[in-house]
Amino acid sequence: MNDLSPEIRNLYVKYQGDIKTLLKENPGLDYMYALSDIRENLLEWFEFDESASLLQIGSDYGALTGLYSRKVKQVTVLDSNHNNLSFNRLRHQKRDNISYVIGNLDTYTGERFDYVVMVGTLKEPYEEQIREAKALLKPKGTLILSLSNRLGLKYQAGAIANQSRLSRQELLELLCGNEEFDGTAEFYYPMPDYKLPVTIYSDSYLPSKGDLTHAILAYDYPKYLRFDLGKMFDEVCEGKEFQTFANSFLTIWSRHEED
Repeated sequence: MNDLSPEIRNLYVKYQGDIKTLLKENPGLDYMYALSDIRENLLEWFEFDESASLLQIGSDYGALTGLYSRKVKQVTVLDSNHNNLSFNRLRHQKRDNISYVIGNLDTYTGERFDYVVMVGTLKEPYEEQIREAKALLKPKGTLILSLSNRLGLKYQAGAIANQSRLSRQELLELLCGNEEFDGTAEFYYPMPDYKLPVTIYSDSYLPSKGDLTHAILAYDYPKYLRFDLGKMFDEVCEGKEFQTFANSFLTIWSRHEED
């Protein structure tokens, strides 16, 4: 992915932090991913412990950093990209509970956290990355992970696939198949995807036939689709296979290790 930090920073300064006007006059999809407050829908509903500490792996232009800083006591943002961290700092300069650290997950040796969050930043080797993230958790800590589904219908319809993507079963095995860290994972399904979520389904509340027929199922569809996505989602929901073919996942993995 190209680093848009300098470009976004210039726009942000030009519009004096008025993101609503910035996006209205510069309606590019990359700008929406970086700046839209729709991004916060992914975890705005989640009940974080307000006295907790949180490690955000990947700065992501600060799209979710502000949300975390409002939800928990202390946030640490870890990223190897100085420009991205710099823009994040500018964007949230009024928040006094955020620390910015230049580095990678595999080299970070700091404290442990109540939450470790990886939204769109998991990369290969997946098993090693997840193990390193879990190792940074306090006892009974929580790993929050979101990424694209390799079987997601929008990709089968022709949308450009993300570099990092896993099926539900692959992700479940990576999260819960390692005896070194005992825990359980809850799955959620952001629609149209985790980048700009409007609705979030769960295993206890799944869409039914008709719920997605006319929904905006993604913002990054190609001009010509290989099939009618609304109709296909209807069939998937009717066949009780939505979890398999949802466009992306949000997982909440809880650790049960004692001190």
